[in-house]
Formats: sequence, structure tokens, C-alpha cells
Amino acid sequence: MKRLALLSILASSILLATEKPYELGVNFGITSIKNEPSIKMRNKTFGLNLQLNEYRIKPRFDFEYVTIDSAESEVPTSLLKVSGNGVYEFDTGSIVSPYMLAGLGHESVTDERTGFKSHPFMQGGGGLGIAITENIKAKAELKALQILGGDEESNEFIASVGLAMPFGVATQKNIVESIVDSDNDGVMDRLDKCPNSPAGSAVDGSGCPLPIVESVSFDGNQCEIKIDGPDMDRDGVEDSIDQCPNTPCDFSVDSKGCPVKAILRIHFATNSDVITDYSMKKVRKFGDFLLEHRGSLVHISGHTDSRSSDSYNMALSKKRAVSVREALIDMGVSASRLSTEGRGESDPIATNSTKEGMALNRRIEVNLTYPQYLNGGRR
Repeated sequence: MKRLALLSILASSILLATEKPYELGVNFGITSIKNEPSIKMRNKTFGLNLQLNEYRIKPRFDFEYVTIDSAESEVPTSLLKVSGNGVYEFDTGSIVSPYMLAGLGHESVTDERTGFKSHPFMQGGGGLGIAITENIKAKAELKALQILGGDEESNEFIASVGLAMPFGVATQKNIVESIVDSDNDGVMDRLDKCPNSPAGSAVDGSGCPLPIVESVSFDGNQCEIKIDGPDMDRDGVEDSIDQCPNTPCDFSVDSKGCPVKAILRIHFATNSDVITDYSMKKVRKFGDFLLEHRGSLVHISGHTDSRSSDSYNMALSKKRAVSVREALIDMGVSASRLSTEGRGESDPIATNSTKEGMALNRRIEVNLTYPQYLNGGRR
């Protein structure tokens, strides 16, 4: 089971693991320079860019050349642009990767007699990348540029398509950080609340050892025989491959005879305990899982970002946990299986200095646990 869990994580992170550290891009497109009274996309744009892929927000340096259409300039004129940008790519787990970018730069005019002047600028936009092969990506991008300083307040719009070519030696750094499991219990260190569990011990979803139950005899009339082979705990898994040999027979188990596990994590809008439509789909799926798999207790912990006071955040995190509990009860899950806890801002999983990090910290985490002693170890 542990090997399967690690292989699953490895497979989901394969794109990250094989990403090369650099990416050289070439693009061409059209630019609208003078947008009064309407946008006219008629100026040709050619560009080169270099992107560094070893960061969550990836630095990208752009070099662009724009030829200005004769209708907008009395003499042949061109623009040279240099900019530095930050690129955030959304991990879709596929060959298609949408992204957003923002940055600052400088626009130099080859002949300022025509009325165009050199100025710094800021820009933002987004695009879509499609991996054609391991070494080639197709990209389409839209940007809006705003001139800064001086008497001009003009803006520009740029639409371009092109190719990007990753290069360099791929690193395993990111994937190693994401799946490291120091005590080899099948739970990643970043989620493991008991990081020194004894090797080979059965653990719950938070990485903490499950209580050990002594082997007991039982009456076959109480626990039905599910397979023909030897099955001491009557869970339907043969003793020779059962890694949790004392599981109560009325628990749902996996192929190794251990209680099934599941983790639910959803996120909330700022200052809200209302479950979004997107997150509610996850809650319903989790509720169906609980109704199908018996014997588990469910602990729901709410979290916030660092804004507001400690007392306010603690109360809000408790409300978020209660919202999920009530949603599960409405689905038919027994209230006696559900407990809640507010953790406030005390357990961040990302930095609170960025909007993205704060969004990740506004969350609910739900873990399953299994009480190994039911009625004194009843089977």
C-alpha cells in the first residue's frame, strides 16, 4: 500500500519532475499602439524571451521589436521593449498549461520626432501553453501594457503566438520535496503529524500509529466468513498478505487488509464560512465515501490566513469546520462520527505574504481515523 501511495504521488508530479530549468521562447504577433477612438491591431511584433522554471512564480525576461504601421507614424518607426515578468502557471496535470503574467519594462523609440517617446511601462496578461513534445511547446498570449510617467497615459494591447523550447538538465528537487516520507509510513512529511512512527506500523491519515489490538478469537456467527483461505480477522483479506491483521471485521478495508483512508481538503473565500459550489462537489464525493465505508470517525479542522485577530480567526475557522460537518450530516452521515476543531491561523501550509498563499491557508482539512477498540475489541 505504501509503495502504491508513493507511486501515485510520483505519477501526479511527473510533469514537475521532468521540467527543465530554462525555457527559450520565440513569438510573433500584432500590437495596437494608438487606441483612440478604437483598438487597431496592425503593428507587427517579434519577440524573444527567456524563462526560469525552477520557481513557483517563474521569472521571464522579454525582448520585443515592434514595427509601427505607416498610418500611425509619419516616418518608419519601431519600438524596442525590454521587460521582466513573473509567470504563474496553473498545474492541470496535462499537456495544456494556462498561465498569468505581470511585470515592468522599458519601451525605447527609434525616432522620437514622430511623436512617440521612450517610457517605462507595466504590463499584465495571460496565455496558454501546449506541450507538443518534451522539447517544444506551442504558446498563445494576450497582454495589456500601460505607459508610466511623463505626459502620456497611452496603453497598448499585444496578441502573439509562438514556440517555447525548454532546455537544461531536469532536476528532481521539487518532486523530492513534495513526496519525502522520512519514517516510511506512507504519509508525506508535510502532512505527517507523527513523523517518527515505527517502521511498518499501521498509521491513520495524519501519519500517527493506530492502536494495536491483541489477537482474539471470535464466533463465526458474529463475523461472517468472507473468503475460503485463512482470515483471522474475517475482513476478507488472506492472512498472508494482511498488513493490518486485527482490523474489526465490520470495517471497510483495502487490498492489504487495512482500513480505507481518505482526505478532504477544500478552500474558502476571504472572511467566509460558506462552502463554494466547486468545493461542495468534493464534500458530496467525500460524503458518499463515508456512507459506503463504515467504521471510521471523521475529524474536521478549519483554518484561516493571518489577517484579522487571533480570536476572530479562531472563531471563523470553527465556523468553517461546522459548515462541512452540517453538510455531511445533511447527506446522511451520522453526527456521532463527526468532530470539529478550529485551528485559526496556527497551521499555515503556505506563506501569508501573497494572495495565493493566503488562499491556500483558508481551508478545511478532514481526516479519517479508526477506533481500534470497539466494545472492548469486539469482532
